[in-house]
Amino acid sequence: MNPVEHIELSTHVHATESELKVVKALLNLLPPRYRENPGIVRREGQGHFGNDINTIKAQFKGDDALQITQYILTIIDQLDREIILVSIDSRFEEGKLYLRFNKQLAYNGIARLDDGDDVIKVIIKFNHWVLKDEGIENIIKQLVHH
Repeated sequence: MNPVEHIELSTHVHATESELKVVKALLNLLPPRYRENPGIVRREGQGHFGNDINTIKAQFKGDDALQITQYILTIIDQLDREIILVSIDSRFEEGKLYLRFNKQLAYNGIARLDDGDDVIKVIIKFNHWVLKDEGIENIIKQLVHH
């Protein structure tokens, strides 16, 4: 049974940023075959001071979500994998794993965890039944070594 039900990647595009570069940063967290037609949704918004802040988001379900999750967990370095496992209590809630990646590094093709504000947010929703049987730590370890 697929342990991953859904994955969502999202980030903000500030008025001072190139939307194309921000989209590229988000796409760099996807396996190459998903980068051509990721189905990115763009939502326009405004910040506290009336400045334009748009949100871009890509969502995947089923086998696509599983493959993207496996890809992300294998492109991050060993230290970040260990950080996820050690900090699982603060990153995992109600069946969802919350990760944040440095947007500037992602643009350069490097996936690195970052707890700052200007990040690409990744939310991975896990299958309730698999979680119940396996536990989140075991699922993450299995996905890394798929």
